[in-house]
Amino acid sequence: MELDKKQIIALADLAKLELSEEEIGLYQEQLKDVLSYVDKIKDLDLSKVKESLTGIATGALPRADKAKASVPGIIKQAGEIRDSYVVAPNVFNK
Repeated sequence: MELDKKQIIALADLAKLELSEEEIGLYQEQLKDVLSYVDKIKDLDLSKVKESLTGIATGALPRADKAKASVPGIIKQAGEIRDSYVVAPNVFNK
């Protein structure tokens, strides 16, 4: 598939790009190369490829998360803990 100059300018406008004449020619060639590669991919026989949402085998799913209580070491060192909160001295009403 090849894009003409008018289509390149329309794409550049959508992308908010201001292209010089030289850049239009360069982009036209580069897009032609990319689109020809996409055409090759479209020609592949994918009938034997299984659909996948994750990209990993179904038997290799990640383990389920299990919540468990933990108290970080820094919290254990706090001077006073009240109702699972660290009590700090009031610094605003002095």
